[in-house]
Amino acid sequence: MFKGIEHFGLMAKDPEKLARWYEEVLGFRTVFKIGDPPQVFIAGKETGMIEIIPWEEGVSEEKDNKAHIAIEVDDFDAAVEQLRKAGVTVEEPRDIFANGKAAFFRDIEDNVLHLVYRPEAVWSLD
Repeated sequence: MFKGIEHFGLMAKDPEKLARWYEEVLGFRTVFKIGDPPQVFIAGKETGMIEIIPWEEGVSEEKDNKAHIAIEVDDFDAAVEQLRKAGVTVEEPRDIFANGKAAFFRDIEDNVLHLVYRPEAVWSLD
């Protein structure tokens, strides 16, 4: 019944600019946009969406460094290289469970993201 994460919500000072960054650097695409300033939904190539919400007055400028978006990849080294070629600072990759790898980085609004590669299907019920 429950398949996993459908989308994450991020606040952005310039939602359209942030959506373009995700499109250009990570290959996402805009699937829905509404309002002025716009609220933008972007989707990955195969799964997952991010809702980019206009920054609201009174919201703290301080980001919670524990909040993040995990981006699943099928070729970890190529993904890290693509980010670095796009000028993104990527932390040193680390090993994670299920013989996987992860590497943290930030988008242009200082949101924390990380690439995730797991060769073992840890979420299946088989």
